[in-house]
Parts: sequence; C-alpha cells; structure tokens
Amino acid sequence: MKSTLITHKDKDFHAVLDMLQKRYFHNGGGPDAEEIWNKNKQEVKEEGWICFYGTNSQVSNLIKRNRIGIKAVRYDEDGAELYYNAKDVKSFYTLVKIRK
Repeated sequence: MKSTLITHKDKDFHAVLDMLQKRYFHNGGGPDAEEIWNKNKQEVKEEGWICFYGTNSQVSNLIKRNRIGIKAVRYDEDGAELYYNAKDVKSFYTLVKIRK
C-alpha cells in the first residue's frame, strides 16, 4: 500500500485537504476505525509537529477545526495522517476527563 506525503509548501496541499475533508465527512469508520495521536519528542524538536492518524470523521473534523495548523498530510486508501504544528496542539492529558 503506497502512501502519499504532501507538505504545506506543495501547490496541491489545500486541494488534498479539501479532498480528505470531503472523504471523511460523516464517515463513522465502522468497528475497526482508528484515531491515534502521536507525539514524538524528537519530531517535535526537529520538525515542530505532532501527528494525528485517523480512519473516520475525526480527520474531517480536525481539518475543519484548524486547517492552518496542518503542516503536512500523509494518506492512502485506509486513512490519513495530519501533521500539526506542535504549537497548535494542547497537551494530551487534556483528552482524559477529570474523575475523582
């Protein structure tokens, strides 16, 4: 399976984001749907980005939520990775609800 990497400097970048936003809009992804956040300290230091991989409507939602923070996209027929500027992503501990 071949994936394609497009950076924000490529002329087709916004067209690819539009295509992915449309492809994943209202896409529940089924029982095998994945949503994965990956924060690698070395990538944050060297590239300045954090990666989200998804196979469902979260891809579309995140493109709509902060398109300008996306620095690169890697996609194939199964899913898409959005590489966000690390400054545009909150700390992951905020994903967990506070319960006592």
